Formats: sequence, C-alpha cells, structure tokens
Amino acid sequence: MQVTQIIRQKVLIRNLILAASIFFVSLVLGMLIGQNTIEGLMRQLGAILEPLASTGKLTILLFLIIFINNAVKALGIIFLGILLGLPTLLFIGLNGFILGGLGSALESVNGWRYVIASFVPHGVIEIPVILLAAALGLTVGMESLKWLVRRESRVKLQLSNGLRVYVRWILPGLAVAAIIEVLVTPLLIGLVNAG
Repeated sequence: MQVTQIIRQKVLIRNLILAASIFFVSLVLGMLIGQNTIEGLMRQLGAILEPLASTGKLTILLFLIIFINNAVKALGIIFLGILLGLPTLLFIGLNGFILGGLGSALESVNGWRYVIASFVPHGVIEIPVILLAAALGLTVGMESLKWLVRRESRVKLQLSNGLRVYVRWILPGLAVAAIIEVLVTPLLIGLVNAG
C-alpha cells in the first residue's frame, strides 16, 4: 500500500479527527488552568539551556534537541499505540495542556502577538505531523484491542504502515518545523519585541 493510500484510510482520518479534538480540548484547558504549572517548567528549561547559550553553538544544538526530541516522541506514540492507544491519548492530551498553559503564560507577560510569533511559524507544520503520528498510534491501538478480544487483527500491518508514514512524512515535517523554530521563530519574536 502506498503511503498516500495509508493516510487516506477512513479509520486513520477518524483517528486524526479524534486526536485533533483531544489536542484542542486539552489546549483550551491548558490555557484556562495550566499557566502556573507551565511557568515552573519554563524556569527549569531556562536553567538547563542557559549554559548552552554561552557556547555560541546553541542554534545547531537546539535544532538537534528539538528534532530528536520530536522524532523520538512521534515514533513512540505510533509504536506505543500497541498498548490500546492509551499512551498516545495521554501524550496528545498532555502536550495540548502544556502548549495551552505555555501560551497563556507567555500571553500574560508579552501579549498575543508574541505567542503567535512563538508558535505559529513552526506549529503549522509540527502540530499536524504530530497529530498524524497520534492517529497512526490510535489505529495501532484499535488493532491491539481487536487482538485482545480475539478478533481478526492487523497490528503488524498497521505498525508497518505507521513506520512508512513516519519515514516519508513525519520525519521530514519535523525536520522542517525544527529548522523554522530555530531560525525563523526567533526573528519573528525579535520583530514583535521591536515593534
């Protein structure tokens, strides 16, 4: 089956809608109640990255950190879908909540223009490909559930399909998003701060 045919499967499209819905709801919840939690995480992350800033190699290192982190998580949510899709659902919900809380925390200090400049340039690529990975993980989870109740299951096929989509679409998308996040996003943030 071609990669584009895999993506057009009705079950995958339904799971993509489910993943996007969970992400959106958790994003809103994060914006409403997650600000304090996220502010603590931001302080910890700043303390970790501060020593790297003095090396002058932060751009390449930051790209590698972002890309590898997202690539491992995307692969994980596909393959951990075998656990009935529960880790995938948890990942999407948690990430939506964190992003919502982070957006709310940044908005309260810097305004919405800053938030848009911080998330939209790379987010328009990164979020859809992560949601695609989640949809693949949920599809694997549905097949695992079928196996568990002794129905005909295609877990191996769905894992194989997920890996093919991961290599062909998700990895390149995450690489482009990481490049934008490291090179373009800081420029836009600078323009917002200057204006």
